[in-house]
Amino acid sequence: MNEPKRAKLTADQLLAGTGLDEKIENSWFLPHSPEPAVGCPPPFSLVIRETAMQCNHAAVEINGKRIDRFPGVTLHLAGDGEDLVPLDRGLIRDADGDSYWDLTVSPGKTWKERGDRGWSRFALPFQLSNIFENDTHHGIAMFLYHSGQVSPVYFQVVAETKPFLCPDGFQARGYLAAAVDSPDPGAVQSALQRYRQEKRCQHPILPLEHWRSARTRPYLDAIGQGFGSETSLVSGLVVDDGIYATPCHTVCGDYPYPRAMKFGIWSATKTAFCTLACLRLARISGEDPRQAVISDLLPEAAGRSRWREITVGDCLNMASSIGTAAPEREPLDIFADYLLEYEQASESELGLESYRHYFDWFLAPGQHEKNTAALACPGYPWPPGTIARYRDQDLYITGVALDVMLKRLRGPDARLWDMVRDEVYRPAGIFHAVKFHTLESDPSKEVPLSDAGLLLTLDNIARLGKLILDRGRIGDRQVLDQRILDEIFDHSREKGLPTGTHTTDGEIHYHGGTWHLPYRSLSGKSYWIPTMRGYGGQLIQTLPNGTTAFRFGFDEGETEERYDALKLARLSDGIRPF
Repeated sequence: MNEPKRAKLTADQLLAGTGLDEKIENSWFLPHSPEPAVGCPPPFSLVIRETAMQCNHAAVEINGKRIDRFPGVTLHLAGDGEDLVPLDRGLIRDADGDSYWDLTVSPGKTWKERGDRGWSRFALPFQLSNIFENDTHHGIAMFLYHSGQVSPVYFQVVAETKPFLCPDGFQARGYLAAAVDSPDPGAVQSALQRYRQEKRCQHPILPLEHWRSARTRPYLDAIGQGFGSETSLVSGLVVDDGIYATPCHTVCGDYPYPRAMKFGIWSATKTAFCTLACLRLARISGEDPRQAVISDLLPEAAGRSRWREITVGDCLNMASSIGTAAPEREPLDIFADYLLEYEQASESELGLESYRHYFDWFLAPGQHEKNTAALACPGYPWPPGTIARYRDQDLYITGVALDVMLKRLRGPDARLWDMVRDEVYRPAGIFHAVKFHTLESDPSKEVPLSDAGLLLTLDNIARLGKLILDRGRIGDRQVLDQRILDEIFDHSREKGLPTGTHTTDGEIHYHGGTWHLPYRSLSGKSYWIPTMRGYGGQLIQTLPNGTTAFRFGFDEGETEERYDALKLARLSDGIRPF
């Protein structure tokens, strides 16, 4: 029987670091042999120096950094059977280099093919991102290893969630020169133990098409139609113990390692992190953090009389009464202050003022500068808690305030991200979530960015949905405040402030860091769907029938048309009626 011949990423091409002049199909990053052998060498560190990439946006600089440079990093790797396990699954930064990019890596595969002359072959999924924005640019790398030697690393970047500062459609490829070093043996064993625990918690990833029937056909078909169908990366539902997803589309074919993808979820972070942080703090303190006043918590608010009226809850509800762009209550428009494009903002002086305040805050690196910029914006004539105006700054301030409250409760070394990671995410099986923080010369002053900056995998999202649907309970432990959780995530009750935006079934409300979408079920019942939404069409929803919906993409923001955020709810309703 003739074996299929590997024509791309051959041993000769990888060892020479030449021979691939354009991106290739993603399928070449999978085993290309009928019976690949396990290639599991001893643990090693892959040392990569900063390298110019072949990039469709060459020489573009953002904040003085080049987007056509791959960062200089060291990756500590170990094999576990056929799995390639990175020992560091967090954000890997090269702060002193010229590259704009930070890096995250995920488990890949290791194997041997007969044409590789005894070398072990590795496929390593990765994401490029930057702490100033929450897009993720998904790539795959491949290289060979043998007896302490490593080939050049071939990589390509083939997909993205919606970028903000980086130009759209970023793609890159090339070879990276690499060397081998030795990792800490103790770190290897502990990382592999954690990885095996993680694998035991994984959900199977299955085709969404599994649910096709006469009843669901129109709802499944709708996912591939209309606005957003060409800019979706992946959509799906978590049903019971299965993740049912569409293929993850890229410019080079379906992404071959969907479980490895960490998606930048932008403002879905507001619920997935900040709201959960509030619920955890309420649980451990016995008090509702939303009642606290911002000026009692943040030193930068001292002397700002307006902030003596504004509570943490007002900020969490997008109802701080801070803003400049639209001083009239009507027409109601939650996005009236959300002017992120200069052309749109420059239509009025008030719009330009709003734009300047936003970017003064957005581009500030450290907590003190960010707090000062967020609090400096003037306010509207109406009182807090009455009108919803979408402001990333308000959810950021919510997170800073919660961090102060935690420190007052537990001491100055307590950190909000550590609390959520260690006391909520990990017990719930949400492993290796990545959170961006402010940039500080003194790390003790870091605070997590609670308006955006969270990276989650499909397994993370499945576990997040289960935690909420289980009303904040993990086994026999109540880790989140159930009363406040029920208030925010109850599907049966109208809540929050109207937004001036609508679904096909009514006006959307905002409450508790969360969008609430009215939905009339296929049986005619009325529901409110709590929805985590992020820039570019990122979507996570917990649904009345105990399922979780998700969608990640790169939708254009410069259009009035928006992705139909009830598509997946209708499909789930068709599978298991609400």
